Amino acid sequence: MVRLVHSVGPAVGAVGALTVALVVPPLLSAAVPTRETEVATGTGITLTATGVGAVHGGTDPSNAVVFRVPEQMRRVATGDESIAVLKSDIGEQRLSVSVTDGITDFATAAPRLLLPLRAAGVAVRFDGGVVDAGEFHWLTCVLPDTAGGVCAVAVSGDVAVTVTVTGPTREAGYRMISDVLNSSKAVAL
Repeated sequence: MVRLVHSVGPAVGAVGALTVALVVPPLLSAAVPTRETEVATGTGITLTATGVGAVHGGTDPSNAVVFRVPEQMRRVATGDESIAVLKSDIGEQRLSVSVTDGITDFATAAPRLLLPLRAAGVAVRFDGGVVDAGEFHWLTCVLPDTAGGVCAVAVSGDVAVTVTVTGPTREAGYRMISDVLNSSKAVAL
């Protein structure tokens, strides 16, 4: 009987700790609202690149991208200076822009730039569209399982930008991508 008492105490403690670990995080997430900031149409957003070029330098001094917000939106706090996530009240559109530096072979890098989407469980494929606009050369892609889901992978020098849009229609998404990339400029910080 003594042996049973000594083995039950640690087991109850382990079950209690596991319960706290499983219950507390979802409760905290539900209690803390997502931080969003209003952003006016035309506001410039600067994203600092991640990647080899951002760390080691290279022949192209650009290591960031500046783009203009295409319409009134709310910026969602991400805690990452290489990513901007914005939400619109118009058709529940969501815009995500990320930047990477050190791209030396765009043909090889383009499919790899979509890997974070695939890792997050998002179906994505290139649709054959190729566009040159402003400083950027880009390939279009679709998110076939997402309402109005479209994306583009673009390059200027050794800086690459990945833009995704979800919302009411693919046409509206492609217009938003075009607005973002036409207003984008690779810069050195």
